[in-house]
Amino acid sequence: MSESSLKTKTASGLFWGGMNSGLQQFIGIVVGLVLLNRLSPGDYGIVGMLAIFTAIATTMQEGGFKAALINRGEIRSEDHNSVFWFTVTVSACLYLILFFLAGPISRFYDQPELVKVSRVLFLSFFFVSCSISSDAWLLRRMMIRRRATIDILGALIAGIVAVILAVKGFGYWALVAHSVLQSFTTSLLKVLFTEWKPNLKITFKPVWEMFPFGFRLVAAAFVTQIQTNIFSVILGRAYTKAEVGIYSQGSKWSGMINHVFSGMITSVGQPVLVVAKDDAGRRKAIFRKITRFAAFTSFPALMGLGLVAPEFINLINPEFAPSVPILRIYCLYFIATVIQTLFNQAAMATGRSDRYLYFTLINAALQITAALLSYRYGLVAMAAAVTAVNYAAVIIWFALLKRILRLEFIDLLMDTVPFFAMAAVLIAAAHFAFAPVRSDMLRMLLKIVCVAGAYIAISWRTQTCRDVITYIKKREL
Repeated sequence: MSESSLKTKTASGLFWGGMNSGLQQFIGIVVGLVLLNRLSPGDYGIVGMLAIFTAIATTMQEGGFKAALINRGEIRSEDHNSVFWFTVTVSACLYLILFFLAGPISRFYDQPELVKVSRVLFLSFFFVSCSISSDAWLLRRMMIRRRATIDILGALIAGIVAVILAVKGFGYWALVAHSVLQSFTTSLLKVLFTEWKPNLKITFKPVWEMFPFGFRLVAAAFVTQIQTNIFSVILGRAYTKAEVGIYSQGSKWSGMINHVFSGMITSVGQPVLVVAKDDAGRRKAIFRKITRFAAFTSFPALMGLGLVAPEFINLINPEFAPSVPILRIYCLYFIATVIQTLFNQAAMATGRSDRYLYFTLINAALQITAALLSYRYGLVAMAAAVTAVNYAAVIIWFALLKRILRLEFIDLLMDTVPFFAMAAVLIAAAHFAFAPVRSDMLRMLLKIVCVAGAYIAISWRTQTCRDVITYIKKREL
C-alpha cells in the first residue's frame, strides 16, 4: 500500500471509527432515555442478572481470532472460513449449555421468567459469532465507512423496535429485543455486504495456527472481566446504593466520550500498523501520528467535559451534584486510557499478545489493589487512586513495548503533552472567566464555544490540525 493511500485510509478510518462510536452512543442515549421513562428498575434488573453470562460467553466465542485474522501475514479465504466455522461451532455449543442452564439460573435468582428471557437473550452472542470473520475482513481492508454504516443501522433498527415494544407495554422484553435484534441485524449485514462468504470446505488448521495468539487475548479479556466485577463488588459492599449511583454517574459520562475515541483508534490502529510491521521506522512514524491525532481530539474533549461538569450534571439532575468531582477525576483517568488503547493496538499489530496479557494482568492487579487500599477514605479518594494507577500503567505499557516500537519516552511526551497543556490552560482560563455567569446553560455554552474556538485557533498551524482540516475538506472520508 502506498504512503498516500495509507494516509487516506487511516484518516478515513479515524473519522468513520469516531463517527461509528459517536452515533451509536447518541442513539444509545436517546433510546435509553425513552426506555428509562417506560420501564421499571425491575425490568432492567431481570436483564442485568444475565449480563455476566453473556459477557463470559462473548469472550469465549470470539477467542481473539478477529485480531489474529487482522494480524495474519498471508491472509486466505480458507483462514476466514476456518475461523467462521470454529466460532459458530463454539458459540452453538455455549448456547446449548446456557439453554439447559436457564432453569438453574432462574432458580438461583428466584425469578421464573428468566428461563424464557435467558434462552432468547443468549441468542445475541451466537448471532455475533456469525460475523466475526466478516468483521475482521472489513477491518483488515480498513473498510471502516462500510462497517460504521452497518453498525449504526443495526443500532438504529434495534433502538426503534425496543422503543416501540416499551411503549406497547412489553417491559423487559424491549431490552431483550434490543440486544438480540442489534446483534442479528449487524451480523447479517456484515455477512451480506462483504465480498468474502463462508463455504463448506471446512478445515480447522488455520485456527490452530492462530490459537496461541488468540488465547492470550481471551485470557486478557477474562482478567478484565474479573477486574470489572471485583471493582463492582467493592463498591456494592462498601457503599450505599445512592453512593454507588453517584460514583457510577461520575464515571459514566467520561466513559462514553472515551468510548468514542477508543472506537476511533481501534478501527484503524491494528490494521494500519500491520501494514508497516516489517518496517520499524515507518511503524514508529504511523504510531506517533495516530498518537498526536488521538491527543489532539480526545484530550480537549475529555478535559472540556470536566470543565462543564457542574453545569452539565445540574441541568440533568441536581441530586447527582456530588458526582461532579468524580466525573472530573475520571476525565483525567480516560486520558490515560486513550494512550493505553494505542499501545494495545500496537501490541496486537506486532504479534505481541503475550505483552498484552502481561500488561492486563499487571494493570488489573494495580487497579484492584488501589481500590482496596483507598475505598475506606471515600469515593473521591478511590477515584483519585485508580486514576493515579492508570497513569502508572501507561509507563508500564511503554516499558513493555519500548524496544518493539523503538519509541523513546520523550517521543510520547512530545506527542501528547503540548495538547494536554494547551487544553489545560484554556480550560483554567474559562473556569475563572465565566464563574460570575449565573445561568448554568449560558455558562456551559460560553465555556464550550470559547474554549473550542480558542483551541482550534491556537492549534491551527500545527500539522495535526492541518491534516484534520485537509481530510474533512477532501470529503474522501
